[in-house]
Amino acid sequence: MLSTTTLGYSGKYPIQATRHKQFMKRIVHITPTLPPAINGLGDFSFLLSQTLEELYPSEAFFLVKDLPPGNKAGQVTEFSAADFYTKLSDCRPDVVMLHFVNYAYQEKGLPFYMPKALKKLKQHTNCKVLVYFHELYATSTSMLRTAYYTTYLQKIIVKQLYALADQTFTNCQLYKVLLSELLKGKPNTLIVTGLCANIPEAYYNKSIRKEDAAMVIFGSQSSRASIYGNPLFNNVIKNAGIQTIYDIGAGHMSYTGAQVQFNALGKLPAEDIAPYLNRCAYGALDYPPHLLGKSGILSAYAAYGVMPINFNAIKEEILDGLTNGADYFDTASALPVKDAEAARTRLLAWYKKRNQKSIATSVIQTL
Repeated sequence: MLSTTTLGYSGKYPIQATRHKQFMKRIVHITPTLPPAINGLGDFSFLLSQTLEELYPSEAFFLVKDLPPGNKAGQVTEFSAADFYTKLSDCRPDVVMLHFVNYAYQEKGLPFYMPKALKKLKQHTNCKVLVYFHELYATSTSMLRTAYYTTYLQKIIVKQLYALADQTFTNCQLYKVLLSELLKGKPNTLIVTGLCANIPEAYYNKSIRKEDAAMVIFGSQSSRASIYGNPLFNNVIKNAGIQTIYDIGAGHMSYTGAQVQFNALGKLPAEDIAPYLNRCAYGALDYPPHLLGKSGILSAYAAYGVMPINFNAIKEEILDGLTNGADYFDTASALPVKDAEAARTRLLAWYKKRNQKSIATSVIQTL
């Protein structure tokens, strides 16, 4: 997910001066970091806080594990494992929202201090605790990797957080399935919200006509390199009739396919990425099909009506509401897409159920 540094973020946190603070709920977001750091969880928690403030009488506060250089607004406090409870309690929260990824809060993925502190907070206050599981736990079959030894302990933390939370959320259907397996028959009330785009929705312009022969590829250097290195990439480009590729992101990429104009644009801010999403008919990504619900890049393509072609080789069931050949495509799909307008309409409808407003509304309904 792109940093909100690239989302035109000004470094100032919004305060709703038009609402009486005595009637506003203090919502404390616990997150690994915030803009201008490049961090998906930081982006998500910041964007969610903005939308919550727009839709609900609330004021956002942030507890961050690593405070980035730059603007240090009064609503932001840095914490460590040792002072987490004290810093959290000092915020006097009405609502706590933990944006959870285990390795983001402890180097071995074992932040046991978090459920301990949250349980203590609930015992001494009327605070409501919400947990957003951006991930659950890591697994490994290799004895050389730490996760091989810590998976069991990470699962304990997940179960502890789930048990103490007033409500839990996640971004994809697979995590709900995995949580059900962890709970072993106990009720699973986890809400799957999907993930909003990492390019702001406001820049989408439906009046711009898509260029059928244009493809945009953006994301991390490693994911883009895997796309260009895929042995089927040339065939897909040829079958789809692609004549122009716009490559966006860090690192030097190149493509020398015949009769294809390759444009290496480098890193761009979100407002400069949006025109290419508005223009291009196709977008490439490399993401496991069973985890598509948590791909910010896929959500960005869907938010802009860009038909996604996934170059990931994992053969897993698609669990997040997309239909292969209708609104989602891979290296085996028939290309070019015959009814592109219908595919775009389906994509936009799919995204509407996971956009910023939809996710914020799901949260508000639990407050």
